[in-house]
Amino acid sequence: MTKTFSVLFLLVGIALPTFVAAALPETEEAVADWFEERGARISRSEDGKAVKLFHNGNPEFSVEELALIGKLAHLEELALNAAKAGNGEWDFLRQLPNLKTLRIWHGHHFSNLESFAGIAAEDVLIGGCMGLRDLNRENPEALRDAVLTLRDLPNLKKLSLYHSPLTPDDSHLAHIVKEFPNLVELRVDFAAPRGQEIKITPEGLAALAALKLTRLALERAEELTSAHLAALAKTETLETLHIYPPRDGEIDYEPLLAEFRKLRPEVEITFQKKPGS
Repeated sequence: MTKTFSVLFLLVGIALPTFVAAALPETEEAVADWFEERGARISRSEDGKAVKLFHNGNPEFSVEELALIGKLAHLEELALNAAKAGNGEWDFLRQLPNLKTLRIWHGHHFSNLESFAGIAAEDVLIGGCMGLRDLNRENPEALRDAVLTLRDLPNLKKLSLYHSPLTPDDSHLAHIVKEFPNLVELRVDFAAPRGQEIKITPEGLAALAALKLTRLALERAEELTSAHLAALAKTETLETLHIYPPRDGEIDYEPLLAEFRKLRPEVEITFQKKPGS
């Protein structure tokens, strides 16, 4: 009886249908359609090519699926929130020769910024990427110095870094000046990792004068002194200084800005409003 049952089970098993995962698309047009069908926002050129892609992270794409983006050869703008790709899994970015703008928010799977080297983008934002914190818990200096792993962006003109990666040291600003000499817009966050100190000096800020910045945006400016902000007056090309609000409470920035205003009265100073204000 047992033998008969085993044979019947084998025959039934053979008869059952085999489910195979659907093959991923291969052509540029099919890839654009595939992402659009799954909730990504796609903007197309007049001839139907995908030139912009925004995805909010839901649904979550696998690393293999994210790699399909590399087939969108005409893509100019890419924005990804909470993408699953980790260290060494961003090669598809280097397959986009027309990429001008890159936005990466809330990356939780990479511990450094090495994977973003060699891309064509002129405008790069990396913000709120807490993998830099969570994957470096045993090495807090790796979180503090994450910006030092960002390099080889030959076309870069606009750079925005905040809420990890951080820039609490003069060496971080010096690295930005050395690696990205063509910057005209820069946003940095002076916050230090928990339990560490901010070590920005007026001399470190004055080093930004080597860049032809027209716009500079600062987070944690409340941690600086009037001497720090006055040092920014040496950036002769500066047109706009933008200040983000403190994380907690309110602060009167005018005493900090008084000396800067005397030295550079023509520079527009703007303030970011707190959410909900």
